[in-house]
Amino acid sequence: MLFVLLVSLYTTRVVLNTLGVIDYGVYNVVAGFVSMFSFINTSMAVGIQRFYNYESGSKQGVSQTTVYNTAIHIQSVIAIITFILLESVALWYINNVMVIPEERLIAANCVFQCSALSLILVIMQVPFSAAIMSRERMGYFAYVGIFDAVIKLGIVIVLPYIPYDRLIFYGFLSLTVSIIDFLLYYIYCRRHFKELYLQKKFHKEQFISMISFSGWNTLDMAAYTLKNQGLNVLLNAFFGPVVNAARGIASQIIGALQGFSVNIVTAFRPQLVESYAENDRQRTLNLMYAMSKFSYVLLYMLSVPIVIELNYILNLWLGHEIPDYTVPFTILVLADMVISSLNTPISQTIQAVGRLKEYQIARSIIISSIIPISWIVLKLGASPISVFWVSLVIITINQPISMILLHNVFEYRYSEYVNRVLYPCICFTLALPIIPLAIHNIMDESFTRLCFVCLSTVISAAPIVYFMVLSKAERSMVHIKYKRQ
Repeated sequence: MLFVLLVSLYTTRVVLNTLGVIDYGVYNVVAGFVSMFSFINTSMAVGIQRFYNYESGSKQGVSQTTVYNTAIHIQSVIAIITFILLESVALWYINNVMVIPEERLIAANCVFQCSALSLILVIMQVPFSAAIMSRERMGYFAYVGIFDAVIKLGIVIVLPYIPYDRLIFYGFLSLTVSIIDFLLYYIYCRRHFKELYLQKKFHKEQFISMISFSGWNTLDMAAYTLKNQGLNVLLNAFFGPVVNAARGIASQIIGALQGFSVNIVTAFRPQLVESYAENDRQRTLNLMYAMSKFSYVLLYMLSVPIVIELNYILNLWLGHEIPDYTVPFTILVLADMVISSLNTPISQTIQAVGRLKEYQIARSIIISSIIPISWIVLKLGASPISVFWVSLVIITINQPISMILLHNVFEYRYSEYVNRVLYPCICFTLALPIIPLAIHNIMDESFTRLCFVCLSTVISAAPIVYFMVLSKAERSMVHIKYKRQ
């Protein structure tokens, strides 16, 4: 993830400098708009992995071969529906509503088609990637991530030397990366998981069960997709592609950091689902508490030096080609991401339980409200920054409501959650920035100061985590691991 983070930051700089602010904004808003149609697939990806893990933990019921075949059927249907929607509704919107310079409309359409085909490949990749994750083959998952980053690095290295339309060429090369990723997951599954093979039989009951489970999950994914990409569309409608470029820069930083959180969830999710399937309630709770703390701590630790040194980092990273609003967008989206990290383990626990209806309906309404409220705020003449304040406030409100909804389907003590998750995270939040801020204020702006701020953040985090974040049992585990070295 450190390697992927560094490569992602460098590639963004080269792409922005090579394409320019306008073309980079066009690519960000078009590709982002296409990703809005991925919410059904995202919900199914979570559901498919859940069924893989649940069958592994329950040791009864349907086989994983049945889950695999049903997943193939479901993803095929989703791919067809998504393709029809993209080539009708989405294509019409891009050519008739989206704010794009007329001379770049052909390029935008080429980017759209490449992004659409990439999304179809991602949809069909799910049964294979979910199987790899459910079996906890984290090594291969890491290798694919590194390979993906290297390929993208190669693309941005050659991009400045392309004599043709670089925006169009970048779209085609991005599609090529998606094709390679699909083949890597597909070939690995076919070679290593012999129990996953196609059958002619259609498993109707399993099909209905998986669709029903993921149906409620789709509401939640649709809400978050609407929040993330809907804000992009709103900003485009009110302010044009230049502001989309600033949002794109902030999204690149968030995307790079979220990879760390995603990997924590990826590592915990199989164990969480299997613990619940084995009816081990206490271990399920312990995993939820640990996932909550570790996700928050890691994202906050990575965010602190970025926020403190953001102006210098942006100048070092992007040169002088920094779109307006990039700094406030990045800070607010980082805060949004850190707070949201506490909510993900709650969602994963409810996924394990399987009682999604009440939780997903309530959360979908709360998260979706960000778009109409932001529209009203912008209509009243507010700046682009206002929509991120709206999002931050609603995401914060969502956390206690999610805690209540979890309690309705999986009993736990609120006091225990506060003591084991919220209180340690608050202590960590207040204590960690003290030394990095002191160094920032004492030293003059330079690369040396950036290094000292980053180093002091990591060094400060270790004792704070040990004494304030880890529970007594977790500290004992650290002692045991240390003695074994």
